[in-house]
Order: sequence, then structure tokens, then C-alpha cells
Amino acid sequence: MPNYLKLAKTLLEEDTAVLYGIFGIIQNSGYFPPRDFLNEFFAGGCDPCDQDGYMQSWRPFCLSREDYEALKTWWIDQHPNTVEDALGVEDWDEWVQKILE
Repeated sequence: MPNYLKLAKTLLEEDTAVLYGIFGIIQNSGYFPPRDFLNEFFAGGCDPCDQDGYMQSWRPFCLSREDYEALKTWWIDQHPNTVEDALGVEDWDEWVQKILE
């Protein structure tokens, strides 16, 4: 069985470092997406903000509740004062728009 937690950590690290990666912006926002929203991102297989293709696409996947909680803890350890918040929206795309505002 694939290690989706490890893959998710790698993708977030890479996306944070790449020019125009959405997690480069999210890391400074103080927010972390809820599991359903983050799974929409991972299920997409790429970061749509990376229009220049600096990151390779990945095989779509979703995190279990346990893997999500571990990933969120790992993220918050690296980005203190970050909280999980749906920001009053219904999906990943709306959430990203709130972050970008």
C-alpha cells in the first residue's frame, strides 16, 4: 500500500519551495485547509497555480483521517500559530480564493 502521508509531506514541501506554488502562499497565511479541501488538491494530481510546470504532476490520492491529522500536526509544527479553518467556504477552490484575498 502506498505511503500517502509521506507523499503528501513531499508534495507540500516541494509546492512550498516552487515559484507560484499555492502552499508557498498558504504557509504564510496562518491557515491550513480542512481534510476534504486538501484531498481535493491531492485528487487533482497537480497544483493549478504552478502554470509554468515547475512541479511534476502526481498520481491523484486522498488522505485518510489519521494521515490528515498527522500531516496537519507536521505542518503546524513547522508553521506555528497555524490553524485548520474552512474560512466559511465549501470547497478547495473557494478556500484558495479566500487565502489569495
